[in-house]
Amino acid sequence: MYKATLLGLSAIFLLFTFHNSFAKGDLSRQKAIEVEINLKGKTGKVHFYEPSTLKFETGKLYKLKLINLSDSKHYFTSEKFSNSIFTRKIQINKNNEKIAEVKGIIKEIEVFPNNIVEWWFVPIKTGEFKDLFCKIEDKKTRQTHKQMGMRGTIIIE
Repeated sequence: MYKATLLGLSAIFLLFTFHNSFAKGDLSRQKAIEVEINLKGKTGKVHFYEPSTLKFETGKLYKLKLINLSDSKHYFTSEKFSNSIFTRKIQINKNNEKIAEVKGIIKEIEVFPNNIVEWWFVPIKTGEFKDLFCKIEDKKTRQTHKQMGMRGTIIIE
């Protein structure tokens, strides 16, 4: 009995010691780092992301604001990026008021003209992903927005 109690107390002490020694803090209470990307273009002319290169660090909470400033809807699609992050939520706002949240695994986001979507996530895997693109077809040229210049790179360090 004495031996079992001593082993139990030793285990609790070790867990408490290691837990406090290696803790990086409560990741759920981080203040989000805000990053904006503008989805731009004009039907029949050009479509692009601004900036076209995004950089993030693992373990930090980000709020990526996808701002559609064009006359077309746009996709933000990067499967490699999506597979390298933990999505906390997608938040949709209208007239500065939150109207919806989406949770779970997100593979792509569609943003309609003159709207903003916020993607809250924590990168968990490093890499350089050159698969960011928009697959919408331009109504005038019949080319995809990707073919017209809407592609980019995402780097997670």
